[in-house]
Amino acid sequence: MKTHAQAVIIGGGVAGCSIAYHLTLLGWLDIVLVEKGELTGGSTFHAAGLVGQLRSSASLTRMMVYGAALYTRLKEETGLDPAFHQVGSLRLASSKTRMDELRRQVAFAKTVGLQAELIGPHEACDLFPPMVSDGMEGAVWLPTDGHIDPSGLAQALARGARSRGAELHVETSVRGITIENRRVSGVVTDKGAI
Repeated sequence: MKTHAQAVIIGGGVAGCSIAYHLTLLGWLDIVLVEKGELTGGSTFHAAGLVGQLRSSASLTRMMVYGAALYTRLKEETGLDPAFHQVGSLRLASSKTRMDELRRQVAFAKTVGLQAELIGPHEACDLFPPMVSDGMEGAVWLPTDGHIDPSGLAQALARGARSRGAELHVETSVRGITIENRRVSGVVTDKGAI
């Protein structure tokens, strides 16, 4: 294991693997990720994997749109399939007030480049046949939403980071973090200090 690094990432779940992936994508070569168990062995393993892109702010929505685009290209880039399925999602309205809210959401989605379509109750039921239209005013159809295998995503991101030079160390526990002049200067692991 390296004794010096430009960045040390603690945790090998989807967040840590994504940080490593994106830092190497930006050209950082001196990256070390340490994980106390196996990659994806923590909360990533239990995540639902739903990918809904429409959020309450433009920046969060753009970030989710970026994520969905990334998930579609990871298999080709890394050779690992994160099992991203763009099956779409529906947001339902059962009142006029909620329908007005959905209209605003569709307008907002279009300003950030997210595909969203206002549809009627029968169209919504056609997309999801177990549902009935009783009491439904309408819906928003988001065709690029979907679901992904969180562990597969983390593994694909990890492979992408490794392919650009990041070191990922599993079964490596962090014992402490050293601070000098009020800044982190090192990470102490059970396999040595960085």
